[in-house]
Amino acid sequence: MVKSQQPRLRRLLVVESARIMAEEGVADFRAAKEKAARRLGIAGEAQQLWPSNAEVHAELQSRLALFHGDAHDAELQHLRRTALAAMNWLGDFAPRLSGPVLEGTATGHSAIVLHLFADTPESVLFFLLDQGASYEEGRQMLHFGEQTPREYPVLRLPYAGCELRLVIFGLDEDRRSPASPVDGKPLRRINAAQLQRLLDASPAASPLVDSAGR
Repeated sequence: MVKSQQPRLRRLLVVESARIMAEEGVADFRAAKEKAARRLGIAGEAQQLWPSNAEVHAELQSRLALFHGDAHDAELQHLRRTALAAMNWLGDFAPRLSGPVLEGTATGHSAIVLHLFADTPESVLFFLLDQGASYEEGRQMLHFGEQTPREYPVLRLPYAGCELRLVIFGLDEDRRSPASPVDGKPLRRINAAQLQRLLDASPAASPLVDSAGR
C-alpha cells in the first residue's frame, strides 16, 4: 500500500466500521473493523494502521445523529425505559446500566447491558428460575487498567421485546468499574434513580456521572 493512501483508507475504515455498527447490529469494535476491512479489500493490511475504537465511536455518534435523527432518539428512549423496568425487576442486585444504551449509541439491534452485584452468580440464576425466565449463559473477559483481566459470568435473556445482557459482579465490586472499550477509562454506569432523571431530562441527554454511578 502506498503511504499516501493510508489516511484515506483509515478514514474509509472508520466510516464503514461505524456504518456496520449502526445498521447491522455489530456491537464489538474489533469485529466491526475486521468486517469493514474485508469489505474494503484491505483485510491483509497491518492492523496498526487501523482506526482506534474512539475514532469509530465518534463516527458512530455522528452517523446516528445525521442519518437517524428523531427515529434514533425515540428508539433510544424506548430502550432506556425498558432498561429502567428491567432494573426495577432486578432491584435485589443493585443493577447499573452501562454500554450503548447509556452512551446513546444504541440501535434496535443493541442489547441492554446491566451490571449486577451478588454474593454468588447462583443468586441471580435462582432468581431468574423463580421468575420462569429463560436465559443463555456465557463469560466475558473484562480489563481493569493495569490489573490482570478477569472473566465474569454473563447471562443473555429476552425482556419486553429487547435483549438483556447481565454481567454479574461480586458484592464488593460496585465501585470498581471495568475499562471502557472506547478509551480505556473506567466504564460509565448509572443506577435506576439516575436513569430516571436522565429519562425525565431528555431522551438524548448525555449521562454526566462518574464510573462508580454517583
